[in-house]
Amino acid sequence: MPDTKKVGELMVPLSEYPAVYETDTLKEAIKVLKEYRSAGHSHRSLLVFSKTKKVQGEEMLVGILTTRDILNAIKQNKMIYDNSELFTMSWAIFYHRGSLEKLTIIKVGQAIRPLVDAYVQVDDTVTKAIELMMTKNVNILPVFEGKKAVGIIRAIDLLDYMAEMLA
Repeated sequence: MPDTKKVGELMVPLSEYPAVYETDTLKEAIKVLKEYRSAGHSHRSLLVFSKTKKVQGEEMLVGILTTRDILNAIKQNKMIYDNSELFTMSWAIFYHRGSLEKLTIIKVGQAIRPLVDAYVQVDDTVTKAIELMMTKNVNILPVFEGKKAVGIIRAIDLLDYMAEMLA
């Protein structure tokens, strides 16, 4: 049964995930994610840490930046920059270097999904992780041990586990 497996048994350790700081720009985050994927990794999001906030002497995980978050931030920045509405916005900006350069100078901290209520503890059950993903409409959850982030659990990790149970 899914309840017998703990999140900590399926999670990806933080060390295996790409990371940026909340003070980095979206341009820098895009570059980090591209380099990580070019090296053969399949992750489509980045962990976002704070240089100033600490947990047990280590930099604190403050959010997750997904590819969708990046695209939404660029879209929002474009609408603000042009003082335009969504229906008048030209999607062509995603294909022009000059426009894109201007729109990716915002800080990662402005685009992240904060870790308010979509996270699990290392000893939580797989069922709890699935429930949270479904109710919060997310595909990735940070895993904590107390107040310290120790890993990431992704929907694909849970699906792989279900496939093993069905085999």
